[in-house]
Amino acid sequence: MTDLHRSLAANLKALRSRWGYSQAELAERSGVSVSYVGEIEMALKWPQAEILERLAKAFHVKPYQLFLDPAETQAHQDWLERRDKIVELGEDLFAYFEKRSR
Repeated sequence: MTDLHRSLAANLKALRSRWGYSQAELAERSGVSVSYVGEIEMALKWPQAEILERLAKAFHVKPYQLFLDPAETQAHQDWLERRDKIVELGEDLFAYFEKRSR
């Protein structure tokens, strides 16, 4: 098993956990079978580029990020969460000031 296999397997597991997806849910979101997701996570299968793109899309990451050190992928997910919170706060502020101006 190569470092790429290990990184891909670790990242898929970590991202699934982070997003709260079961293997079945990831399979459904990416259009692959549950068994195939499991085989990728166990580094038994090496997915084609199209499958990698679909898996990455399910996690809102770029395909290359599936091969990064898991800590780097975690940092990206943390950034996405912070961004979402900032957007939510901005929407709340906008709604607040919109109500006050009426």
